Amino acid sequence: MKGVSQAELPADRKHLYKLEAGFSNISLELLVQLAQTLKMEPSTLMVLLQSADEAASPEFVLEKIRAELDEFGRLGGSAELARQLELGGQQARNAARDSRTAEIRACKARGLTQRQTAAELSLSKSTVARAW
Repeated sequence: MKGVSQAELPADRKHLYKLEAGFSNISLELLVQLAQTLKMEPSTLMVLLQSADEAASPEFVLEKIRAELDEFGRLGGSAELARQLELGGQQARNAARDSRTAEIRACKARGLTQRQTAAELSLSKSTVARAW
């Protein structure tokens, strides 16, 4: 594949055999190294693997991915991901918790019950109860 010898691949023959035979799972690190060796994007390898696994064309897999990305963006996922990357892990969790607590308190101030608040905000009743 792509004129790369087995010696150039980022894993020994035994490990590659186990991966190919389905006896072992690939780590993200090895996937990235393999993609770099093959001068491909890691996502290209993932699409090819998924298309083989589903007996579907890579184009069909890409259409599904495009639809999922569109839905992710429509639901605000892209903005939330950017915010989390900008803030960093713990700060993003703290900001999300503070925002959620403010939304819960606003529902409480409007006279909603905990159950109604949970339904309106798509949260579990226990999450609402902790912030109530």
